[in-house]
Amino acid sequence: LLGVIAMPRNETNDLALKLPVCRIVKRIQLSADHGDLQLSGASVYFKAARSASQSLNIPSEIKEGQTTDWININSDNDNKRCVSKITFSGHTVNSSDMATLKIIGDD
Repeated sequence: LLGVIAMPRNETNDLALKLPVCRIVKRIQLSADHGDLQLSGASVYFKAARSASQSLNIPSEIKEGQTTDWININSDNDNKRCVSKITFSGHTVNSSDMATLKIIGDD
């Protein structure tokens, strides 16, 4: 598990999951807890001289208890780039609590 982000009930941009130790992550899965999530975007930031980033192709909705398919990162065959943070934009729907977005990584 790379980490967990609490998703506010109003649309919020750039909710960041920072990785304390830069890790090479080839792909991630997302899962929702305590409510459904509506996502409008996600980006991965690499620890590189030019601080490269890549936007991710993510589903726009994740239901509570659901886990997405694997989402690939580093697709340009440059597996040397390690991930320093991943940002998400979105919000909780159909829940009085803040739902949480769980990010699972595969290196």
